[in-house]
Amino acid sequence: MAWMSERPKQGARRAFSRFDRRVGVLALVAFGALGILVLQLARLSVVEHGVHRTNVERFLLTKRLLPAPRGRIIDRRGEILAADRASWDVLLAYDAIAGRWASEMARRELVAELGRSRWLELSAAERATALVQRQAKFDAVLDSIYARIMEAGGFDQAELDRRLDAVLSRAARESTSRRQALVEREIRVFGDDARLGDIDRERVASQRGSHVVLPDVPDEVAFYFQRLAEELPGTVEVEPSTRRTRPWEQVVFDLDRSNFPSPIRSSKRATVTLNGVADHIIGSTRSQVFADELARRPLVNTETGEIIDLGGYRADRDVVGAVGVERAREPALRGTRGVIERDLEKGTENRLDPVPGADTQLTIDIRLQSRIQSLFASESGLATIQQYQRGVDAEGNPRGGPLPLGYELDGAVVVLEIATGEILAAVSHPTIADGALMTPARRAIEHPEIFRPTEGVYPPGSILKPLVFCAAAAEGIVRPGDTIECKGHYFPERNDAARCWIYRPAEGRQSTHGPLDAQGALARSCNIYFYAIADRLGPERLVAWLGRFGLARAPGTGLGIETAAESGERRIQGESTGVLPSAESIAEIKTRGDRVTPILLGIGQGPLTWTPMHAASAFATIARGGRVIAPHFIRGAPQPAPVDLGIPRAAIDAALAGLRGSVNEDYGTGHHITLEGGRRERLFDFTDLDVWGKTGTATAPLLALDGNQDGTPETRVRTDHAWFVGLVAEKGASPRYAVAVLLENGGSGGKVAGPMGAAVIRAIAAEGYLGESARRGTGGVAAP
Repeated sequence: MAWMSERPKQGARRAFSRFDRRVGVLALVAFGALGILVLQLARLSVVEHGVHRTNVERFLLTKRLLPAPRGRIIDRRGEILAADRASWDVLLAYDAIAGRWASEMARRELVAELGRSRWLELSAAERATALVQRQAKFDAVLDSIYARIMEAGGFDQAELDRRLDAVLSRAARESTSRRQALVEREIRVFGDDARLGDIDRERVASQRGSHVVLPDVPDEVAFYFQRLAEELPGTVEVEPSTRRTRPWEQVVFDLDRSNFPSPIRSSKRATVTLNGVADHIIGSTRSQVFADELARRPLVNTETGEIIDLGGYRADRDVVGAVGVERAREPALRGTRGVIERDLEKGTENRLDPVPGADTQLTIDIRLQSRIQSLFASESGLATIQQYQRGVDAEGNPRGGPLPLGYELDGAVVVLEIATGEILAAVSHPTIADGALMTPARRAIEHPEIFRPTEGVYPPGSILKPLVFCAAAAEGIVRPGDTIECKGHYFPERNDAARCWIYRPAEGRQSTHGPLDAQGALARSCNIYFYAIADRLGPERLVAWLGRFGLARAPGTGLGIETAAESGERRIQGESTGVLPSAESIAEIKTRGDRVTPILLGIGQGPLTWTPMHAASAFATIARGGRVIAPHFIRGAPQPAPVDLGIPRAAIDAALAGLRGSVNEDYGTGHHITLEGGRRERLFDFTDLDVWGKTGTATAPLLALDGNQDGTPETRVRTDHAWFVGLVAEKGASPRYAVAVLLENGGSGGKVAGPMGAAVIRAIAAEGYLGESARRGTGGVAAP
């Protein structure tokens, strides 16, 4: 029977074994679940701590940005050219723009009235019906807000819709970018365990915040919307902001015409309204932020939405320098925003005040700039095709020309202080503001967006001759006293090519200059002299020397912005380099046996161009004895060290003597203009000043006289650009200022650019730069 007593024990062991297994399984399940909870807790508290903390802080911490004023732009005398003024912006919540506001406000009101539990007891159909009935009330409120915005802004429903649509488009782009960043982050961190379902519900900052719909409102409008904001918190907001003002955008100038050439002279002053004085230089701002700017310096972290740089850019609304000094000095002019941070849990507030941007002082004199700009006005007549510029033929009949009488010329003027390289004035006509008043066809012809002093490129013509002589003298090719005979044409076997400008057999004129030294050749602008020394130099050495004077190199005025092209090549926007023949093109010219093109370089024709800024800087270099100082617009900005070109002093003296003779001796090409009946009028008849100068007439590309907008054949004519470049100082002093004048398609340098150059020198004197006695003889007042 003993075996019978053992059986229950074995059954118990079997039962206990089954129980142990079950308990073990349950324990494993419990520990597994606990492990999952621990991992999830670790994920929430450690891995995703920053994300969840940010989400909590969104509701407990509110941040309000304070605008930072941009730095002022002022001229050399402290005149304000651009500055911020305090203003107000009216903003609407994104939900009010996106169409969700009325339904959300209706839901909140119903929940507050019924209580949350009663609201949840309603069926979906009952809630929908109640919402529709209540929403009409808030739709009417929103419509009244829209109506007030349109009334205050002075625009219609179409403009309001355009503004609202622009906000929605920006938010959509930001949301797409944000979702993409979150998806990439989630996959990068969690791989196959990534949770992507919640990402679509993530709202970006622009979808949670408010947006400007009515910028720059006066105080009374701001106060009205502020009261509305108190009634509807979180819907309407009024924020302090700033607006850029430019006092010299429009100037009324009193123009003195008493010293103009007699055909356009008048004892009666003309009142001239100038638009956009120095607007190419001062520049402008834009509210659109480009992708590269956001990438370079963002306001917020695209992944977390946290503010990381109070001086950074935001996509929805920001102020960025677009052109001119506003763009070139953007990092300095841009300030750092302030911020007010409120902790709703603690009831505290912290304030960080904004830091204004730094001021930028320019070298220009805005009053001198205005004086010179007024010379391009139609009331002046100096930049208009006149009959006296054409003269009469042998029979006394008025000569015709490629452009009609009264045709208004575009152009540029540069005034440089020789000792420092500072730019006192740089006028480009037409201005950007002028262009805004033109028809599209006219803008296509005149290109007002081009800043001609640094971006317009033109063949130099005869104004290059002093540089060619200095290069030849430095190379030992010619000495100042050496003479070269002008026989009217350079090649003995041909009298129809490489001629001097006074040798015109087809017109019955076979005049020559005879033997000339450097001084005489410059004063008379003898082509043969400069053909000869260019031939002796050879194109390689001549091109190298012109490069040392600054040709084929950006002037470095401070307006240029270096950018990368798609090819990776670095380029300068805002400054043109001009063109010099390359080594390959010179070799090709020699290969084809072209003897004319290389010597044409000696008189500033052929495959080379430069800007008016290059011209003024090159003449200033000669006036300094061969020292190159970069022309510049920004006072206090770092400048490259001066470079001495090693030009012999005797060559400098001869060049200056030739330039003096050109405008002071009766035989000089810049001495006078000849009027009807052979009467001569001095161009630079100043008793208290010394002037050195050179006129030039350079072949221009064919000019389109119409925009060809209506399908008619385009009219194109052949013209010449008119140049004058000179130096001026008080009587008996060394040259103090360099002046470059370019009138596009004007024709004769002496007859067209010369009178403008004389008027520019009077403008310099009128602003007190050339002594008191010279100032007293001029007039005209500019006032913004």
